[in-house]
Amino acid sequence: MTHTCTWQTDLQELIGSEDWEGQCLRFHYGPLAQAMKGGEELILENSAALSTFTRAKLAFVRGSLFIDDTSEQIQPHDGFRLTLR
Repeated sequence: MTHTCTWQTDLQELIGSEDWEGQCLRFHYGPLAQAMKGGEELILENSAALSTFTRAKLAFVRGSLFIDDTSEQIQPHDGFRLTLR
């Protein structure tokens, strides 16, 4: 899986967020959460555009990920890799 980063890319974009669908809030998983759940490699293209703060946060996510919106703890499946290009 590949995601192209811009200077506006933040951790919320990579993890996911809640959006309204009709009258209900629904959580949409971002590419990082999807890759962790599916045991895929996530390639972040143009990662040099990420802020230093966002890159530092990504370093802490490699173990597990807690999503506040869903109260879900995601453990990365075998095969998950994060590649910064």
